[in-house]
Amino acid sequence: MCRLLGAIFTGTGSIEHHLLNSECSLFTQAFKGRQSDGWGIGFYPGENNPIVFKSDKPVYEDREEFEKTAKAARGRIIIAHVRKASNPRGLAREMLISVENSQPFNYSKYVFVHNGTINIPDEVSRRLGPYTKLIEGRNDSEVYFYLLLSLIEKEGDMTTAFRKVEQTLVEIFMEEKVSKFETPFTSLNTIFSDGSRLYAFTRYLYNPGSSICYGDVPVYEMCFKIDRNYIVVASEKTERGDWVPLKNNNLLVCWAEGGELRYNVLDFNV
Repeated sequence: MCRLLGAIFTGTGSIEHHLLNSECSLFTQAFKGRQSDGWGIGFYPGENNPIVFKSDKPVYEDREEFEKTAKAARGRIIIAHVRKASNPRGLAREMLISVENSQPFNYSKYVFVHNGTINIPDEVSRRLGPYTKLIEGRNDSEVYFYLLLSLIEKEGDMTTAFRKVEQTLVEIFMEEKVSKFETPFTSLNTIFSDGSRLYAFTRYLYNPGSSICYGDVPVYEMCFKIDRNYIVVASEKTERGDWVPLKNNNLLVCWAEGGELRYNVLDFNV
């Protein structure tokens, strides 16, 4: 189970507080939850040229580098991730842990992080066309990233692409008659950006427990907080206060317009 954090600002901002200093910072979540399989931070100094730094080390054993990166990550949009590796292929651990397998994943103007498991990564990757050759690691989340990009290209619309992800995975699962797993995925929880907008998607099929720090919400239920100059979204709240739950099968879309931040929550259940 990974932990995610992202933010969008009216101008240039930092999420150092939420990464390091808050009561339930991303660093604290990683320590409590033993997210020991790598970490990464991506940010947009401009609109279309993200910078991504990744490590294959446990973040709580790599604090100096994490602090340095957290302080340097300033931009309009910032996305961070701490990883606990999923392993649907049943691979040896040394095949799962590397910089290539750490998140965020990025391609062109896109940055993506995921919490959950895609149970059919090989079956999906065979259907990605030209995106298949872009896969560098053995992380099932990377396959999800390129599936999402392929759907964005096909549909020409971000919202439609997010709507189609689950349907596509179910169709492949049924076509391949996969018997090893009961479902094609556990969770599709995602924070994603194209450099202009920030997206956060909560979608899970079951609840395996409660949040790491406060234990007051399902572990897969994401949330967001609105400030005057930024909106922050996380796999769980980083501090007490007025966080808005991002319910199951809801997509949060955030953008800046006229010097102000705006957002919309789309309910895919209706």
